[in-house]
Amino acid sequence: MSRDNPPFLFAFPIVRAVAAQLVGGIVTIIVAALLRRAGWPAPPATLCIVWGVAAAVATLPMGLARWWLPVQAVAPVLLWVMLDLQPPVWVFPAVFVVLLAIYWNAVGEGVPLYLSNSKTWRALETLTPKRAGTHIADLGSGLGGALWHLADVRPDARFDGFETAPLVYLFTRLRLLVQPRANLGVHFLSIWRADLSTFDMVYCFLSPVPMERLYAKAKDEMQPGSLFVSNSFAVPGVEPDEVVTVDDRRRTRLLVYRL
Repeated sequence: MSRDNPPFLFAFPIVRAVAAQLVGGIVTIIVAALLRRAGWPAPPATLCIVWGVAAAVATLPMGLARWWLPVQAVAPVLLWVMLDLQPPVWVFPAVFVVLLAIYWNAVGEGVPLYLSNSKTWRALETLTPKRAGTHIADLGSGLGGALWHLADVRPDARFDGFETAPLVYLFTRLRLLVQPRANLGVHFLSIWRADLSTFDMVYCFLSPVPMERLYAKAKDEMQPGSLFVSNSFAVPGVEPDEVVTVDDRRRTRLLVYRL
């Protein structure tokens, strides 16, 4: 399988993640059989750990983002814990639906839910164009922390967030009802369908997966002199015009591209 031209189904990260779990399951069955033949115990907890490690290793050649590795490693252990607790049968589909509603973008586009911190919000303040009427987008706005902060400190600017994870979007809509801001909007719209032509600055905190395509979209649609700001993830093959290092625990880097 070529990582550059994978079969259609393997273009979806969740399919590759499931394939890695199947490989982990097969390895675990083989290990369990070998342990029984040798007369050694094979407790479920040990086999779940073997499964998780094997699934994580199988994930490496799948072309998935690094954050999938701990998810793959922990998933079998969590499943065993839940089965050991023997919850009602409806708990499993309910948990699945809730997780899917939160991490919808991780399933389809390899973009997990990342949340920026207050120090990053303040760093974004310094990058925001100073003229009144500035229009700024947050692509993949999550729970809206950056949006609300910027809307408060820049009442003369307009801010719009775009989010397609259902439960996350619902949260921000409810937050907008409780904490309305006249200069703030949140939209249930894919970043690929958003019209970027009216924005003076676009901010995103996504993953390495969409960066090249998203930067090309921004270049095509945004006006010359506009800013494209990525939290942590660089555009492949393009040097940022400026890098702002945030004074937080993980030394967040804001990569600034002037279009």
